[in-house]
Amino acid sequence: GGCRRSAVWGRTRRRPWSVNAASTAEGDGVLDTMDDDSDQNSGRPKRSAAAFLGAFLLNVLLGTLYCWSCYLVPLEQALGVGRGLLSGVFSLATICFTVAVAKLGPWLYAAAPPAVIGTGAAVCAGAGLLIASQSIAYVSAAPLFLGYGVVFGAASGVGYGLSVQMASRAPFGEGLSTGLITSARAAGAFVFAPVVRYLLDGGGAGWAMSTMGCALLASAPFIYGVLATDGMKHPLASQKRDKDLPMTTEEEERERQLGPAMFALWISLGLGVSAGLMLMAHASALLYSHGASIGVATAGVSIVSVFTTAGRIFGGWACDRSGVGAERVLRWAPFVAVPALAGAAVAANSVAAAQAALAAASIVYGVFASVIPVEVRRRTGSRDFARQFGKVYTAWGFAGLAAPVAAGCLFEARGDYTAALVAATALCILSAMVVRWMLKPGRSHEEWKEAIAEAKRAKAEEDAANGISQVIAP
Repeated sequence: GGCRRSAVWGRTRRRPWSVNAASTAEGDGVLDTMDDDSDQNSGRPKRSAAAFLGAFLLNVLLGTLYCWSCYLVPLEQALGVGRGLLSGVFSLATICFTVAVAKLGPWLYAAAPPAVIGTGAAVCAGAGLLIASQSIAYVSAAPLFLGYGVVFGAASGVGYGLSVQMASRAPFGEGLSTGLITSARAAGAFVFAPVVRYLLDGGGAGWAMSTMGCALLASAPFIYGVLATDGMKHPLASQKRDKDLPMTTEEEERERQLGPAMFALWISLGLGVSAGLMLMAHASALLYSHGASIGVATAGVSIVSVFTTAGRIFGGWACDRSGVGAERVLRWAPFVAVPALAGAAVAANSVAAAQAALAAASIVYGVFASVIPVEVRRRTGSRDFARQFGKVYTAWGFAGLAAPVAAGCLFEARGDYTAALVAATALCILSAMVVRWMLKPGRSHEEWKEAIAEAKRAKAEEDAANGISQVIAP
């Protein structure tokens, strides 16, 4: 603490943050990119059950963004528009979600405490649904694009990024907590889909959206209360480092290694989730094309839900195991899906083969959702996590837009999903190979923090010794 002139803020302010590990001296005034609010013995963020609970519940509530498919048919009938136009609303929501995780979220996490951000995300999500509900009154899709696509999509992205950021504060393993947090987003759609369908049956799309919007607004005080109980009164992330400030040799080496590592994770994530999304986005159609009945084919959505959740939790749990870790999981997990995907490509008329491929691809997708943030946090630390994870997460945004379309084009070219299954198999293998070839073993954030601090202490002692010798020497 204490009053200090900050090179970032440009004015004197009292701040409880410690000195930036990427700065050159204690007094250079750059906000800390190492860990804030950490246990003094471990150097890791303080554990808090309230923080984890608040992050989990926030992600469940904002996961209602994925109830969009429930609204499609009622909106088509009410507005008299086609499925293609309405699909564009969710595509826009995906884009805004990704941009919020990559850009808007990191800026907010460095500017306000988590209770304020979480509450704001819930309020904006509710407001977005209220705006979207006006599409019925105006008989126009414009409120859907603005309210659901832009406002609700961005609010969900901010809330998701905040929740993943806070996963490291759970009172148990960071990997498992990240797996549970990322599963909460899917749980939101699973839990609230029956509620949305009930509201649709009772009053139509406008009524359902406005009611869900009011429910999100009503949840805001509760979210604030839970997150505020954690006692975190200042931002989780650091302001972006001033590039004009000089760095020590160790800091330069850390930055030199961090960039290629994040790029390797970006490619691996994009390839891995693309393999999953090619099948998951066509789950029912994939099963039907392999000979499943309508009833069995529609159960494909349940397969995706169950096995992506299992992949998230198992992947996070594996990261916490001694001798395993996130990097090793990324090297081997994609191969879990290869036999099942290849088998379904060969057995074009086997329902069981298609179900096994869908389950395996969903597991791998879930594993990437939890393991990638764990590895990013290991290398960057909590206070620089949001910015680096946001960059890596853009790979998911590209995959979410491109992979389902690619699978559809391959289906239209051949009349079946054989080519899509072969492509998904290749993507899994490439994802694992990228980690093996490009992701070099690197120091953890804690190891870099210790090395940088030791180098600074040595430099300070050397400077002090030189100063003394200059006084003594004639």
